[in-house]
Parts: sequence; structure tokens; C-alpha cells
Amino acid sequence: MRFVGPDTRGHEAQTNINTLVHSQCSMLSFHDDALLLSGPLGSGLKTRILEKYYRFWWRITSGGAAHEYSNPTAIVDMNAGTGELFIEATGETILGSSGHALQLKCVSDYPTAALKVVLVEHDQACFSRLQNVIRRRWPDLPLDESMGPIERNSCGVYLANLDLNEALEAIWRISPGNSIFFFDPLLHVEWETVERVAESRIRYPLQTGTEFIIFLFTSDWFTGREYSWREELVALPTSPNRGSWTLGQAETAHDADGLFGDGEWREQVLCRLDRASRQEAFIEEYRKRLLSWFRWVLPMPFVPKTGQLYHLILCSNYDAGVNVTRSFYCDFTGSPRYEPDNVGTYRRFSRLHPETLAGIRGLHRPVEWKVLWQIIRNCEAGICDARCAGIREQGTPGETAEALAWLVERHYLEPLEVRPRWVQPLPRYQLNWDLVRSNLRVAKPPKLEPITPDTFQREHGIAP
Repeated sequence: MRFVGPDTRGHEAQTNINTLVHSQCSMLSFHDDALLLSGPLGSGLKTRILEKYYRFWWRITSGGAAHEYSNPTAIVDMNAGTGELFIEATGETILGSSGHALQLKCVSDYPTAALKVVLVEHDQACFSRLQNVIRRRWPDLPLDESMGPIERNSCGVYLANLDLNEALEAIWRISPGNSIFFFDPLLHVEWETVERVAESRIRYPLQTGTEFIIFLFTSDWFTGREYSWREELVALPTSPNRGSWTLGQAETAHDADGLFGDGEWREQVLCRLDRASRQEAFIEEYRKRLLSWFRWVLPMPFVPKTGQLYHLILCSNYDAGVNVTRSFYCDFTGSPRYEPDNVGTYRRFSRLHPETLAGIRGLHRPVEWKVLWQIIRNCEAGICDARCAGIREQGTPGETAEALAWLVERHYLEPLEVRPRWVQPLPRYQLNWDLVRSNLRVAKPPKLEPITPDTFQREHGIAP
């Protein structure tokens, strides 16, 4: 099986592709081979975070220096674009998500032979430009081999000019190992696709080795938007009563059903609250569905322009990955970090629960406290389970199991309700932040705050 569609075989076909205008990406604007963007606060900021995370993630999952970076890994970009972005406001061309994956693979101080980069781009105009970018930036990468039969590929880079379902069939044959799947569609990825990839990769509760990163155009669902490749997206209605909807509103609600995989989101989102509250409910409904597959789901907000709100959503079963991504986001945006007071909190815990101190001497701490602090400090949104790596490090399996039971009994932890995926699901918990605040005077982590266009212009003197 070749990894490209029939229209992109050979140089003549590639030249002709540049004139094709018939699908999603080809309706976008280009600056040379780069996708044209108006400002740096959307895709520009998003790709900077992705670049740092790709490198962090690969250095760990590859086995690191101790294993000579030899563990099989893959970055799978399901909407690769051209590999470059042109930021109109700053006049600079930067790498897009797929470009950063290629840069890690092809220009690295580390041995990356075991890293596979799979770039899927259905649009032929974008796919042609992606090839141009590769020829110019990474001329040693054999394009013919990258687009040829999978079984003959020895370079570890796979270019797929296929639709998403065809590409998934090919990806399974690559045996990608520990993998990141990045979804960056023009409006949304169908839940059916999310489920299909998750089911093929996550075989038991919260299995590590697979991460999703999903980009979502959140505010478009509430403001409407004109897309050149489809009829106008009409804003969602403000009532769940179907009889009051216009035809356009009904079509948008149907599209949202495809995003969520059901219609149960409607009661929480289709209401007469202000737009900010509805957008928050929209993201929370999506997050809850992703939590059925992943231990943690971290939505990171972006405000490319005044009135717009987009989210980059990291889905991971890996403890350190979520925390470091939150840290990267705070570095780039100035969003406040979470720094609760360990010493003061332990003092209050000790006074409230002296029974846990029996036999504790010197600087040692009871396992109940260590597990609780680990959840407060390092478990995203206070979500946890007995298999969290950070919790397992706080004592023996028996000790940490007893500590979790103790926390449940005293209502510091409550059951986390998610959609069942397995016959024997792993019990999961949610920190009771109200009790933590009242007993220990520890507030929940602050919401991630995006950098706004006004703040960016003040700090950089550039209109976003």
C-alpha cells in the first residue's frame, strides 16, 4: 500500500496540485508555501507549546540516554497542513506542528532513528506545499520513500495524502509504539474518529503510551463563522427546544453532536447564560467525554483576537506530561502558577488528623498526607487513581491503597463519574476542593488565563 493518493504521484502531478482549489485547506491563504495567519496568539503560540512538548515527551518515552533513545515512538499529525505558518502581523515564517515534528526527527542532537513521524494531509494543495517545505528545509529526507510503500520505508517519515479513515488503516501497519496523535481540523474532529483511535490503542483502563492533542475552535460554535469550504456555521441556539431552532441552528447542533458523539451536551450548553459560561460548559462537556479514555485532560485557552476563544486540549495518562505542559503554557502566557503552601498545609493537617502521626518521627510524613499532597500538587484538577505514578511513589501498594481509602472515608476524595469503558473499571477519584479549602485553607489551582491581544500589544508593541 502506498501512502499517497493517486493525484500526487510524480513531479508533474505535484506541480498541477498547486492550482487545485477544491477542499478545506486549499481555500485558505498562503504566503509562498506557508499557511497565512493574521496574528501570533493562535496557531503561532500553539505551535511553540507543541515544539517544547514534543521534545520533552520524546526524550522520556524513547527511553532517554540510558536506553540510547531506542524505544519506538511516533508523532502522528492527522492534519499536517504545509509544515510552515506565516504570521502576517510580524512578517515571519515559523514551523507549524508538522514542521516541528520533522525538525525533531531530522535536525536533532539526539539519535532519532526509532522516532517515526506520520503526517496526514488530505488536501492536495497543502500536501504539495508540504513536499516543497521538506525539499527546502530537510533536503536529505527521501520524499519518494516517505510517500511509497510502508514496508519499504526506512527513513521513518511517512507522508499520507489520504482521507482520515484511509490514513488510520495505514497507520496501524506502521506499529508506531508510544505515540502522540495531534488533531487540528478546520472545525472539529468527529468523536467517532477519537473513539476509533482510542479503542485501537488503549486496551485496558488508563493504559499509558498514547496521548491525544486536539485543537478546538470553541467560540466559533457560539458566534458563528463563515467557512469558504462549507455553508456558513450558524451560532448554536440558546434553547434545547428543537422547535425553536432555525435550519442553520439545527445543522450546527447536529455538527456538535458529531463532536461530542451524542446529544447529551445540549442541556448544559443550549441555555440563556452568557456566552463565556456557555463556552465553559461546552469545554467541560468535551473534557468529561475525553476523561473516559484518559487519566487527565488539560484544556489550554487561546485568544487570537478579541472575541475569539480556542482551546488546545492535551489528553494523557502520563503524570509528568500534563504538569510540564501546564508549565509551558504558563511560561508563554504569564498565566499564574499553582504554588500551595506545603509547610502551612501540613501543620493544619497534623492538627486535624493527629491519628496519622502515630510512629512518625523527625522529618518523616504519614502516607495519608503524602498521598493527599501529591493529589493537591500534581494531579491535574485533583483527579487521581491508585495507579498514578506519583501516588505509587508515596509508599508500598498496600500503604497507598490504605491512604486512598482513608481519604475517601474522610471525604477528601469523591468518586469520579465517567462513562464506563471496561467490564472492570479502575476506581477513580476527584478531590473535594471545598473540603480541602475549608479544612486546610488550600484553594484549587487557578484557571489557565490566555494572553490577550491587548496584553500582547502592550508587551511587544505588535498588534496581534
